Amino acid sequence: MKTDKIFLRAALFLSIPMVLAGCGPSKEVLQQEQDLFVQAWDKKSTCGNTENDAPAARAIVEKDRLRGLTRYTRADAPESMADRTDVSYMPGHGTQISYTSADGRSWLWYPGNPRILEGRWKLDDSKDYLQVCYNYGPGTRNPMMKDAGPGFQCGNFQHQNVFTLDTKRGDVFGLTGARVVKPLPRDAAKPYFPGCAPARKPLLKNGKPPIENLQNDLKGLLAPAG
Repeated sequence: MKTDKIFLRAALFLSIPMVLAGCGPSKEVLQQEQDLFVQAWDKKSTCGNTENDAPAARAIVEKDRLRGLTRYTRADAPESMADRTDVSYMPGHGTQISYTSADGRSWLWYPGNPRILEGRWKLDDSKDYLQVCYNYGPGTRNPMMKDAGPGFQCGNFQHQNVFTLDTKRGDVFGLTGARVVKPLPRDAAKPYFPGCAPARKPLLKNGKPPIENLQNDLKGLLAPAG
């Protein structure tokens, strides 16, 4: 399969590995993302919805504390990367669903991409801040940064969940052994995006967090590989 049409999911300044097929987002939408990102790093800025404090939300956090974190700290890094499924949404890049395993492998499902991309992840503490790094191999492309350089591409770990809507232990969508039947809709997670960042966690809609809602929404889009 040709790789020149597979794009690295990657606003790397957000430390989120992405794959994108087709053209990159417009300048206006990228500016909107940047504005949201700036807003997110105003430490007083958080947003949520009316279900944040519901009993169902509290029960979710009791089982998995990371699902209730609005911002990650350095200490959250090992737990947040090992055996986790993440769902994020950005206005320009759309929906991203990824799984990172405890042994340093990563899988990514991105809108329009014809397959799940497999790569590697690692943490790097060689700088004053902790970095998370991804390597999805040659032929991948970042629509904001053009061709990805060789090896791992790194960004600040604490930016990791700025646009993350939900996280959960395990390979929830079965990405490690899946093939794409139908492309992931770009705006699949948009109904669960509150329009600001970072979103106060957990985000609930109809009593369920985004991952559980998307498991129902995306039925039939993936099938077992082979």
